[in-house]
Amino acid sequence: MTILFTLVTVTACSEPTRFRVLSFFLDGVPEPGSKETLDPGKEVEGTPEVAVATPRPMTRYFAHTPYRENRCAGCHSAETGQLVRSIEDGLCLNCHRKLVSDLRFQHGPVAVNDCTTCHHHHTAPFPKLLLQKPVDTCLNCHDKDDLAEGDYHADVATKNCIDCHNPHGGDDKFFLRPGRNKP
Repeated sequence: MTILFTLVTVTACSEPTRFRVLSFFLDGVPEPGSKETLDPGKEVEGTPEVAVATPRPMTRYFAHTPYRENRCAGCHSAETGQLVRSIEDGLCLNCHRKLVSDLRFQHGPVAVNDCTTCHHHHTAPFPKLLLQKPVDTCLNCHDKDDLAEGDYHADVATKNCIDCHNPHGGDDKFFLRPGRNKP
């Protein structure tokens, strides 16, 4: 029914309106009055006209396993679709408690259950559902110039923060991973 209504509406409206509607839903719709709809192989000024679609770069997204497997009920109420508890009330800790349970020191966002500062709850363009590259995630709050002052961060431009630090916390106040030197 919706498709039929759309077809009737699109064919009954003016050419500029039809262009706006179609180009909203479809890529490559020629503008009204353009000559982009030439026959393939027809010569224009000595050069054959060929319609070439420009592919968009594929963006890889990483999905939260329950989301990918359509197991929504772990976080959402089956009746309403609303969250069963807020993220700030520890929703993520229902499954991810092990990430933080044994940490003597917790990173600020972790300590207040603000997981969405760094992570998306369904899909994200970076592994571990990060919203940005790991270094960029850290530099949202931590100043690069301040970090580069110490000897330990002399190569901060070439390193990944999580190579040395656990982003959720650790046994020392610097969240250093086991085997890393302490300042």
